[in-house]
Amino acid sequence: MYSVIICYRCGQYLLAKDSQKTKQCPYCDARLVLVQTKKVRRAETAQQASHLLRSLKEKRRTKTNE
Repeated sequence: MYSVIICYRCGQYLLAKDSQKTKQCPYCDARLVLVQTKKVRRAETAQQASHLLRSLKEKRRTKTNE
C-alpha cells in the first residue's frame, strides 16, 4: 500500500510506502516520521498513488491561481 502524505514542515504532498518508517522531503529536506504525518489518501499500487498525487497537486495549483 501507498499513502499520499503532507510534509509537516513545508506542506507539500509526498508519496510514501506504508512499510516505510521515515521519509526525507525532497522539497525542504525534513526527515519525516511517517506515523506523525497527515495521510491524505491511500492507494493499492504505486501507479494509483502517483495519479492521486498529481491530481492533489493540480487542485492546489488551481486554488492558488484563482
